[in-house]
Amino acid sequence: MRRSMSVVALACATWSTALAQVSTGDQWLRRPVDDQTYTGYLQLFAYDKTLPLAATVDSRDTFEGLSREHLLFQSTPGVRVTSRIYLAPGGASARAPWLIFLHGGGGDGKDVPGYALTSAFLARAGWNVLAMDLLYFGERRTDLLTSYEEQEKHARLYNSQATYLAWIAQSVKDLGRAIDYLVTERNADPARISLVGFSRGAQVAIIGGAVEKRFRSVVVLYGGHFDFYESGHLPAACPANYIARISPRPLLLVNGRQDEDFVRGVSVEPLHRWARNPREIIWLNTGHTLPPEDAMSRVMRWLAANGR
Repeated sequence: MRRSMSVVALACATWSTALAQVSTGDQWLRRPVDDQTYTGYLQLFAYDKTLPLAATVDSRDTFEGLSREHLLFQSTPGVRVTSRIYLAPGGASARAPWLIFLHGGGGDGKDVPGYALTSAFLARAGWNVLAMDLLYFGERRTDLLTSYEEQEKHARLYNSQATYLAWIAQSVKDLGRAIDYLVTERNADPARISLVGFSRGAQVAIIGGAVEKRFRSVVVLYGGHFDFYESGHLPAACPANYIARISPRPLLLVNGRQDEDFVRGVSVEPLHRWARNPREIIWLNTGHTLPPEDAMSRVMRWLAANGR
């Protein structure tokens, strides 16, 4: 009984600490860094553009009536990125525009059923989609994360400031290398590649969308400043220091009014105020979930106007 009470007390303390953090934010949410400081951060995301991609498509199948491929490519020395490509009907021959899709915090990464269905939805709307695993997720699992419960992810990754910054840096490098692959090996039009991220992938999309200027447009689904359990991050991993720098590329921000993970008044709206035009904000009557199909149709109409 005593042990149970201590566990409950610890959980309540953790919950209260997280709420206090997300309520107060940090100094960068109140005032982002200046341009000189930001320029210094860009060195974190540099990579060797001459390193061979060594890309392989090792299998092909059909998913939801679409042609799908399993792709691996080298990002940085010794780092292989696992991903899936969903081809729009006729996309391979018609040079359809491309989207790179970043998943949320599910342990199966890109292959979480909801994320796979979202990728297929985007492809049926006329986009070729590259959905990639972020480091520590999906086929890129390591022993850093095993249960993928919120407490573990935050203790070992999101709230471990040096580890999280290194993870953000690697994820942004992976995005750059994914663009390199699409342009050099898939004949993608470099002016028609956009970025979509959900939840934790939305956090990466804010930073990657600012750093990687080759993206035509950026869609952030259910992201914010801190999620409920986050207690702090280093300034070079803070989305508040990047979101304004997505401009002048178009930015779409989609969030849920009942989201208990990225809380509207304390995590989302204070971050949104730093986003510059051209931007659009959509609020949905949902919690923290993938947007329903009618909302995704709105996203696709926005992409048709801003990403093609």
